[in-house]
Amino acid sequence: MRIRAGEYVAMMGANGSGKTTLARCLNGLLVPQEGEIRVDGLSTNRAGDIFRLREKVGMVFQNPDDQLVAASVETEIAFGLENLGVPRPQMLTRVDEALAEFRLESIRAYPPHQLSGGEKQRVAVAAAMVLRPAYLVLDEPTALLDPRSRQDVLELLRTLSAEHGIAVIHITQKPEEAACAQRLIIMDAGRIHADGTPASVFNDYHDLQNLGLDVPFPLKLVQALSRGGIDLAGTPSQRLDDTWLLQQLKARLTQPLDPAADRTPQAAPDKMRTEDLGYTYGRGLPTCRTALDGVSVGLPAGSITALLGPSGSGKTTLAQHLNALLKPDRGRVLLDGRDLWCQPLPRIRQRVGLVFQFPEMQLFADTVAADVAYGPRNLGWNEPKVQDAVQRGLSAVGLALDLFGDRSPLALSGGQRRRVALAGILAMDPEVLVLDEPTAGLDPRTAADMTAILANLAGAGKTILLITHDMDQVAALAAWVAVLVNGRMVLEGATRTVLAAPGFQQQSGLELPSVLRFASRLCQQAGIEPTACLTLNELVTAVLRSAGAPSPVMNLQTGRSTCPGQPTVC
Repeated sequence: MRIRAGEYVAMMGANGSGKTTLARCLNGLLVPQEGEIRVDGLSTNRAGDIFRLREKVGMVFQNPDDQLVAASVETEIAFGLENLGVPRPQMLTRVDEALAEFRLESIRAYPPHQLSGGEKQRVAVAAAMVLRPAYLVLDEPTALLDPRSRQDVLELLRTLSAEHGIAVIHITQKPEEAACAQRLIIMDAGRIHADGTPASVFNDYHDLQNLGLDVPFPLKLVQALSRGGIDLAGTPSQRLDDTWLLQQLKARLTQPLDPAADRTPQAAPDKMRTEDLGYTYGRGLPTCRTALDGVSVGLPAGSITALLGPSGSGKTTLAQHLNALLKPDRGRVLLDGRDLWCQPLPRIRQRVGLVFQFPEMQLFADTVAADVAYGPRNLGWNEPKVQDAVQRGLSAVGLALDLFGDRSPLALSGGQRRRVALAGILAMDPEVLVLDEPTAGLDPRTAADMTAILANLAGAGKTILLITHDMDQVAALAAWVAVLVNGRMVLEGATRTVLAAPGFQQQSGLELPSVLRFASRLCQQAGIEPTACLTLNELVTAVLRSAGAPSPVMNLQTGRSTCPGQPTVC
């Protein structure tokens, strides 16, 4: 593989395909056992070249906690510049520029460990970019970022490549991000599977599906419409362009787009509820920060509620109140109408399970079975009941005890570790499940598997709170949404109602799901009434109906048609 100066390269591949290992070879963190990495004449095989090579190749890790070391945000960004001996006046200027560019001025004095996951990721990216390396390797840099921050990072990467001549190697699971690059490399089983322009690589739709990968939304819609009878001719580049797709479709529509879906889920009593919840980090310190301010929100029993909001809005802090990891400064958290802090805490943590932002960090035992058994044993269950819980927990996440029970959790792929962490919570049979970014960094196939697991759990009566920045997942999975902004609840209600409301983007600072965003633009350009299509199935069915074409409902995982009214898989 050769990467030219100033080239913008995206890299995709299923979890375990070798992307992160390759990235760590590129700046000498790992030394190849075979072959060689050469950077502007420097070699990873020569020990004396390693330091100079790392000056040229900047690195942003998948988990920001792996690289944040300083006591404040501004000293974190200055850390690399200090190590390179940049003169102080120049260093201060560049730190100020980075703080402004990544909207970090208001938290420049805060300790990084007190920040949200998305804020930490912005700091990590800023600390790498401020060094102005010749090559910049980023491993899932937007996985925890809200949509606005994600767009800021993508625009900055394009600027670094086009205007500053910095070569960017951007590892991502998001096909829309990969489509922004000049070149796309697909990894599979430790090898380069494909290498070309994004248009040429994404054009082989079925090949990518077989690898567990996805394609950008415009191409996905073109493929789905083709299966439904509307064949849109066009070049591979055009089929990635939503503007071209809008032009092709608007002339075909003869009536409003009707998603023909039930817009109002059945309301259920709240399983959990917060009332006037308030919490401040570092009370009494100069860097004190109010994370929650009068938050009142309910979780309907047996439903999936998505908790949304920009990075740093208080979502993770709220999650940690729901099983009493944090005690509120004011207000209370109710479970079945009773205050959590008036009940035995071990019992609360059995009834309310929390899966952290990086759930693989919860794993510590020698074997998968021992890790899953840890919680039930701490609850004092007898051994037969513990073993039954382990079997049940692993079965719920699709991992067979006889195949995975004796394996080390640290030897599993990223997606498998997420499942084991979830199994450890499910083994305690919680009534409420709180998940903080459970699909961040997962490849599309593994993320879809996790989504199906959550849907099955909700169908079995579990109450689920899902914290995520993946708006498409919210549209497909959540019945209810709640939106936090700056520690305050600004929106709450049924998913379709809230997301389709005219002021959603302004109030939330978030983007719409891909389907709803495209459908809104299509209706506007075609001069027809707005629609509330949320899923690709809904949009395809509505377009086919409006265009007068036959209206099979497409199973988007298999590509097969089913009769209208029959169950389908989104």
